[in-house]
Amino acid sequence: MRKRITSIMFVTSLTALTACNLQSEAQEQKLQTVKPTVTVTEINLVSSYRVPKEFVGTVQVGQRANLGFELAGKINALFVDVGDTVAKGQPLAQLDTLLLDTESRQLSAQFEQLDAQLALTKTNLQRQRQLKKKGFSADAEIDSLTSQRDALRANMRELEATLASNTLRKEKSTIYAPYEGQVSERFVSVGDVINMGAPTFTLLSNKQNEARIGIPIKYLTSIANKPTTNIRIGNDSYPSQLLNPGAAVDARSRTVQLRYALPDSVSVISGQLVYLQDTNEFAADGFWIPLTSLTDGLRGTWNVFEANGDGNGGHQIARRSVQVIHADEEKAFVSGPMENGDMIVTDGVHRIVSGQQVNIVEE
Repeated sequence: MRKRITSIMFVTSLTALTACNLQSEAQEQKLQTVKPTVTVTEINLVSSYRVPKEFVGTVQVGQRANLGFELAGKINALFVDVGDTVAKGQPLAQLDTLLLDTESRQLSAQFEQLDAQLALTKTNLQRQRQLKKKGFSADAEIDSLTSQRDALRANMRELEATLASNTLRKEKSTIYAPYEGQVSERFVSVGDVINMGAPTFTLLSNKQNEARIGIPIKYLTSIANKPTTNIRIGNDSYPSQLLNPGAAVDARSRTVQLRYALPDSVSVISGQLVYLQDTNEFAADGFWIPLTSLTDGLRGTWNVFEANGDGNGGHQIARRSVQVIHADEEKAFVSGPMENGDMIVTDGVHRIVSGQQVNIVEE
């Protein structure tokens, strides 16, 4: 009885093992018949590669003025504030002109008084000349009236100059924008008593803005020889013209500052960061490939997978060791045992191995 049970268990185990082997062979055969599909791209041999560079700088306004009054006085009104955009000739601030208005009325009254005296003197002089024709007037009286007339005329001219000075001081009691721009700072408030020339506003010009960029000496010659280059502001680039080739090395940054004119249509803020875009070209034979084509190799090397035709309409994977010469955020410039027109895998390199049969899809 015990021998019969043992024989049944042996037959059962043998049957299960045979079934497992058959299942494994079926799965392996299925894997061999299903080829993975990979994306490939054709590579081209080039004799050089370019490395883009950017040098940082800042925006400097074409004109920056600290505006102040030419007279001392009390601030009566402020018409603008920080951040306001103003037009040329627009009033910005005004002093209290009450004393000047009072002085103007006094001068006007004096002028009217002198005008009345002059009219009377002219009338008397005309009367004396008529009497002289009749022999009833002396020359001394005529000379005295003539002198009075001339003195009154001189006083009136002096008073006119004083009135013009009063009017000019009234005009200078208001600050006007000397050019179109934007108010960046305010130093006074209404009611402040200020001295002559004390700053009230800082006005920045909206036009003739410049980009001032520090360039290391080793790049200065190649960049300064280009009269026009691209300046990047944010995500946009603008063609800019070089204004000066640089004069001295900055003691702190050890760079030479170059000035570039920015287009008036560009909206910028003083102090905003800008970037000068330049490209250096290096001679070397190699290929540009996507970064997704690279995979780690042994001892710090890099590998790519090449898809070669197998002669039967299919493709077989081959591993190639490459040297990365330069790389950026999207692609790498490499050299290695590859030829012009080879097809390399650009996607799914983690799913394939050397010698594997694959289907390909070109980018």
